[in-house]
Formats: sequence, C-alpha cells, structure tokens
Amino acid sequence: MRLKYNIIKQLHKQFYMINSNTSPSNKINYNLLKSLVFNGAKDKNLDLSDLVLGRINYELSIIESKGYEDYFILYSRIIAVCNELNILRTYGRGSAANSIVNYCLDITKVNSIDENLVFARFIHQLQFDLPDIDIDIPKGSQKKVIQLLKQKYPEYNTYYIVYVPIEDANYDAVTHNNEKFKKYDFGLVISTDNISNQIFKFQDEEYCIIRDISNDPVSRNKIDLVEQEYLNRLQLIVDEVGDNFHPYKLPLNDQKVFAYFASGDLENIFQFGTIQMEAVLSQFVPNSIRDLSIVYAMYRPGLCEYLPTVIKNKDLRSEQFEYSDNRVSKILNETYGVLVFQETFLHLTKEILDISFSDAELWRRKIMRDKSKLELKNFTKIFGTACREKTSLSENEIDFLANSISLMLPKSFVKAHALSYSIMGYWCCYYKTYFREIFDDVFRREIA
Repeated sequence: MRLKYNIIKQLHKQFYMINSNTSPSNKINYNLLKSLVFNGAKDKNLDLSDLVLGRINYELSIIESKGYEDYFILYSRIIAVCNELNILRTYGRGSAANSIVNYCLDITKVNSIDENLVFARFIHQLQFDLPDIDIDIPKGSQKKVIQLLKQKYPEYNTYYIVYVPIEDANYDAVTHNNEKFKKYDFGLVISTDNISNQIFKFQDEEYCIIRDISNDPVSRNKIDLVEQEYLNRLQLIVDEVGDNFHPYKLPLNDQKVFAYFASGDLENIFQFGTIQMEAVLSQFVPNSIRDLSIVYAMYRPGLCEYLPTVIKNKDLRSEQFEYSDNRVSKILNETYGVLVFQETFLHLTKEILDISFSDAELWRRKIMRDKSKLELKNFTKIFGTACREKTSLSENEIDFLANSISLMLPKSFVKAHALSYSIMGYWCCYYKTYFREIFDDVFRREIA
C-alpha cells in the first residue's frame, strides 16, 4: 500500500499545483447528454450489462465533473446532421474511440468495451484541456454540414479559424488589417458565446483569429471536420454496388478479404497501399481487424524495426506468450508479446502498479513529453519494484518488460485510431476483393 500511495502522490503533485478547479456542471445539459447517450445505446441495441452500464455512468460522471457536456452535445448534433445528409464517415479518428459515450452518440463506431479500450486515454480525471475529437467526412461536405447545423440550431455561431501570421505572398492567405494569416485546415469555431473581438470577415466568410491554439480560451470551441477525398471514392463505390454493401453493413471478419491483404496487390487501399506495406502484410498474413491494426500502428519510424519480431511471434501460432504472471501474458497476447499500443501500456501499468487508468495515463503523458527521459527511467525503476513486490515474475521477465517499456513506449501508437483506420482499409479491400472492376474504375476517376 505504501508503494501505491507514493506513486500516486508523486503523480498528482504537479497537476494539483497547476489547477485544482473544474468547470461547473450544467445539470440541464447533463440530463440532455445522458438522455442522448442512452437513446443512442438503445438505437445500437447495446446490451446494458452491469459492465456496460457502469462504464457509461463512469464516463458521464467524468464529463460532468469537467463541464464538457456542451462539447459532447454539439458533437452529437453534428453527427446527427451528418447522418441526416447520409454523409459517409470513418469509424473514428484519434483517441475518441476509447469512449463508450462517443460510441453511443455515434461519434465513433468502435465499441470501446468490446475492444478493451481505455477511456483515460481519451479523457482522464486530472486533465484540464478539452478532449480532441476529429470527424472525417468526404471532401466538399463541411459547408453542407455547417449550413444544416445552423439551420437546425441557429444559436450556434460558426467561424473558420486563422492562426499563424505569414509573410509569403504566394501562399493562399487570409488577409485582415494588412496582416496575412494561414487558415487552419478543416478547423472551425462553433460557439453560442459572443467572441466578436476576434472575428473578421474576408471574402464573404467569417474568420476567428486564434494566435495560440493551445492556450486561447476560444479553442474550447474548436471543432475539426476533416475532409478526406478517399471517402468520396468510397461513396462512389457504394452508389455503384448498392446500399446493401454500404461500409457500415460489411462483415468485418471475411477471411477472403484478409487473405487479399497478403496478396501483394494493395494499390489504392487506404493506409495499406504502399509497396513496403504489401511486403509486410504478405509475411504477416492478417486474420482479423486487430491484426491489421497492429501492422498499421507499427508501420512508422521507430516501431517498424520490431515488425520482424511480431511476424515471427505470430508465425509460432502460439495463443499465449507465457509469463510467470498470467495477467501480463493476457495483456501482451493481443499484440503477440510486443508493446505496440499506448492502451497496452495503460493496462500493464494499472495492473502491476495497482493504480487507476487515469494515473497510468498521467505516467504515459509525462514519459512521452519528457525529452530528457528522466521520467522513463523513474517509471521503469518503480515498475520493477512493483513487479518484485506484487507479481511472481522472474528477474529476467521483469528486466525484459522494463526494457520493452523503455524502448517501445515512446514510439507506441494509439490503438483506438489504429482500429478505426484499419477498418477503413478493410472496407477498401472488401470492395477490391468482391467488386474489382467497379473499384478500379472509381480510382481512375477525377474527383471534383
């Protein structure tokens, strides 16, 4: 108990010194958000088991304590508008799919409980900035979404964002008071507040100046609607093959599709279409979306050097990577014994140090932001001590785990994002597998 107390005390000290206050909760909006969440759960036929109900209520309690209700209500309305316009979206983006509340609101389409995702990777109890939710939509859809949103909810004021002043006259700049600004790609301010002191008009569009995205209070109202041309092409495919084969209706366990990923013919497959990725997948031979997410996460500087180890471990066809402590084996089994995902680190840290996911997330943030690596050294020392006191792991196993964390945590990736984007890659491969002629034709076209 003493070890656990010291760990938590050390973690919390600097954060409580920064700010010990939370935003006041609006009970009316909390009740509205709660209603939206449970109506969404019903629409998705979500089984409200004790586990699911507990997770929903926990997430809502954190959102309420932070005063984030309006933020989630706005996103739920944006999603409702997207659905009304039949706009194709990805399953999620970034860490947002770690939340079951986002799943119920249809902001994301990954069930975070089924995928063993961690809410604290999205929002943790001691954070003071708004969570980051980005929505992928087809190119040219942003204005349609905003127009319908303002029509349905005229209380919302919507502005494009400009930030860094620039001097390059050749750049497509936004000009105000003889000063040139760079437009923030796909970012908007949507607010019911009066922020007229930062607003100006340029070429019939209203813009909001945010010189410091990280610290300006107006940034609390920043919404990212990211336009992706790839979604336009997918919609064209759906128009040809019919709504019965809409991406949201596709089975995500088709082994013929997974076999195609290993075929070496992945041109135009979202996120998987490079020659190098084809070579990796032909060796890895994925059997599931989770397999795809591992390759997607690891195919980047730092992590890619461990791909041969993962491929070798998968080839062993072993269902378990045994440690003296079964808890460790179970956590690392998903990624074939290698620490790939940030969420995996959170599970390990929570289990071994016997602390909350929020405290584990504080460790992760401190470690990954510390260029001196002093926090990493401090953590691995504490982790090793906890392993000796609280587990049956051998010294060799403890050294191996600590070394894995030291080498891989700074390079680790967000599992929630990897899953979401791997599903989009799977959609593409499904169409290329079963509707090859239509797929190739769509990718030969010019997109306006």
